[in-house]
Amino acid sequence: MSNRTRIDIVEKILDYIAREEKALKTHILYASNLNSSNLNRYLDWMEKLGLVERFEDGRNIAYTITPRGIEILDKLKNINDVLNGKRDLFRDELVLHRDVLKKTMGSQELTVAYRSVLGRTGLTYIHLTVRYRGLEHLLLSLNETTVSQYLVRNLAYSLLVSADTSMPLLIILRNKRIQDVVAKLASLIASGREVEIVAV
Repeated sequence: MSNRTRIDIVEKILDYIAREEKALKTHILYASNLNSSNLNRYLDWMEKLGLVERFEDGRNIAYTITPRGIEILDKLKNINDVLNGKRDLFRDELVLHRDVLKKTMGSQELTVAYRSVLGRTGLTYIHLTVRYRGLEHLLLSLNETTVSQYLVRNLAYSLLVSADTSMPLLIILRNKRIQDVVAKLASLIASGREVEIVAV
């Protein structure tokens, strides 16, 4: 337990309560692998933040997750994906993106990174970004050979983030066969947003 961060613990507690819908405090204790006093501190803190709600039924104490708690849980999972198990995968992916962009756009300095961006709605997104032509862009790299549900979902998500954050979107197509379809989909969904498509 010593190598767990506060983020890991909060995510574990919220995830368990979300799965149980209404979780008994004693069950949360076993699921979180905390002692009673530490768990009490976390649950009190999370209740004050509006992430969970407490219910008492006789001698039993139970918790449910709030809509705000669900939103925070989703963000924590994204953050932990970036910071933990996928770190090496993301590092390799960033190198690949840098190489592709340098071949396509010349020797200009390009900074590619995953970072959180805040939208006007108050939502925070984890997205790949690149500094390009003096402006920070959202970056979407597509390598599919056919138009699939996965491609459409990724494209729609990036366009949504672009609309909410007002950041321009740069789409790198690593397969030219889908260029026309992606351009049409982007123009349908983007509705005037700044979108640039580069096929390599």
